[in-house]
Amino acid sequence: MIKFFRKIRKSLLAEAKVGKYLAYAIGEILLVVIGILIALQINNWNEKQKLKAYEIKILLEIKMNLNNSREEVFAAIKDDKRWRECIYNILDHLDKQMPYDQNLDKCFGSYYWSSTVQFATSAYEELKNKGVELISNSDLRREITTMYDFRLDMIKSEVEVWDSQLLSSTIYPIHTQLFKKYFPDSWQVFDDEYASPVDYENLLKNEHFKNMLSEIISLRNYSIVILELLAKDMEKLIIRLDSELIELRK
Repeated sequence: MIKFFRKIRKSLLAEAKVGKYLAYAIGEILLVVIGILIALQINNWNEKQKLKAYEIKILLEIKMNLNNSREEVFAAIKDDKRWRECIYNILDHLDKQMPYDQNLDKCFGSYYWSSTVQFATSAYEELKNKGVELISNSDLRREITTMYDFRLDMIKSEVEVWDSQLLSSTIYPIHTQLFKKYFPDSWQVFDDEYASPVDYENLLKNEHFKNMLSEIISLRNYSIVILELLAKDMEKLIIRLDSELIELRK
């Protein structure tokens, strides 16, 4: 009988020992699993921080590009208004049949010029290559893509194309017949050019030339309005970028 109880005790001790080892093993496994989960969480957190850091960086670069482009737009508006004023001056002289004034030569040499805006797009091109979905705010993402893929493209594909086509097909062939270009000693590269009428008396009666000037005024007016609206929309987007950057840095 005693031997029987000894066997039971021995068996229970063995089972307890096995249970102890099993519990220890399970504890070790749980620690490993918890460690893996913590590591994954840390890794995910690090990845999110990296993405946030990149988003802040690219938004700052887009903002800088927009500020630079906006300055270019302001310069283009200024140029378009100056050249439009030249056309008004020429038409005023011709309509009033005023005598030739050499002070108009700067207008005669540059009335047909049109602005070309060099937009800064490097940051947006980088974003497109990496994926625009990296911008976490969907509304801001849509505003950025609309600005670069539609608004800026419209200036290049519409306004500047119209200018180029009108210049090559109509303006320049007429201009080279009516005017002779010259460069004063004070002239520098990128200054407005000078030209004098080949026959001013005939120019006074040239209705075709006057009609062409009216067409150019119409195109200049359109360009100025489009660029002014673009400058306002750029300012709005810059303000939106500032707000988003504040949120991301919290």
